[in-house]
Amino acid sequence: MEINCKVLNKTEYIILRSLSASSKTYWDLLLESFDTAANTIAVIKKLLQENVINYDGKYFNLTEEGKKILKSVLKKEYVDVRCKECGGKGINSNAFQDLANQFKEVIKDRPAAIPEFDQGVVNLETVINRIAFMYHKGDLENKDIVLIGDDDLTSIALSLSNLPNKVVVLEADERLVNYINQKARDLNLKNLEAIVYNVEWKVEKDLLNSFDVFLTDPVETVQGITLFISRGCSMLKEKGVLYFGLTHIEASYSKWYKIHRNLYEMGFVITDILDKFQLYELNPDDIVSKGYRVFTEAGVKLSKPEKPWYNSAFHRLELVEKAKPLFDPNQTYKLERDLYYDEEAYVTLY
Repeated sequence: MEINCKVLNKTEYIILRSLSASSKTYWDLLLESFDTAANTIAVIKKLLQENVINYDGKYFNLTEEGKKILKSVLKKEYVDVRCKECGGKGINSNAFQDLANQFKEVIKDRPAAIPEFDQGVVNLETVINRIAFMYHKGDLENKDIVLIGDDDLTSIALSLSNLPNKVVVLEADERLVNYINQKARDLNLKNLEAIVYNVEWKVEKDLLNSFDVFLTDPVETVQGITLFISRGCSMLKEKGVLYFGLTHIEASYSKWYKIHRNLYEMGFVITDILDKFQLYELNPDDIVSKGYRVFTEAGVKLSKPEKPWYNSAFHRLELVEKAKPLFDPNQTYKLERDLYYDEEAYVTLY
């Protein structure tokens, strides 16, 4: 096949370049891609069909044809230029190692995540990296912090750090609310409180304009994420700060554009985007057994993922104007399926 760099699209280039360095599993390629799961899967199928790569039941490799193509494309042997010390995260969380150890011990009895609630738990390293980055940006010490959804229990780690003034969790899962409040009592964490709250409900008046920092890991439909962030936006004080995660796996750059446009309309400016900063510990058995499209539409026989692969870019934003939530905080909304699911949802159940 005659091919050159102009023929390869970006995702083909990223996959082939990665395979030039070493064999990769399906889950590795999803982690390294900057495209949606749907597009990445389509590229893998195309490269297999054209005999550019092969698959041995676990690993993908370049074929001789693939090596020939890549040789005509790469002007330099591929080198992973990410920092080995921080894994490309750009933050050193060693100062919070004692907190990490304490947090790990405290949450040993955590409730299991419920996929039907779109609960995806970030790993412990990500929780601590979040806190280290928030500290670096001056968004932790003496701050009032609100979280919408907290299946990864970041609120407990925040409170254990003894740095924020107040940490309030608004969570739809009553199991998590009870768990967080029980830990607050057991550990005498007087600055921590969890409240049952569904993001579709209106915002109580005592929460409006009351917090310095808002943290969430929302659903990834445009309507859903705009509702989540609108709720938090209405709770922020002047010049308040927003943190949230957004994936490539379930969000194309077209969707990123729509979401970012809505954020600017609300009065935010984006100050930081840390790509692939957050890694999630999705239950491998659930991925296989519950019919996630990322598994059922792979096109090859898969083994269960053996390490974290689902990832998101950690966003930080600041209000530079008066908050203008796009969903009225005084109204209740019912989005139903539109809250959780769209055509790019490959790791979401509905």
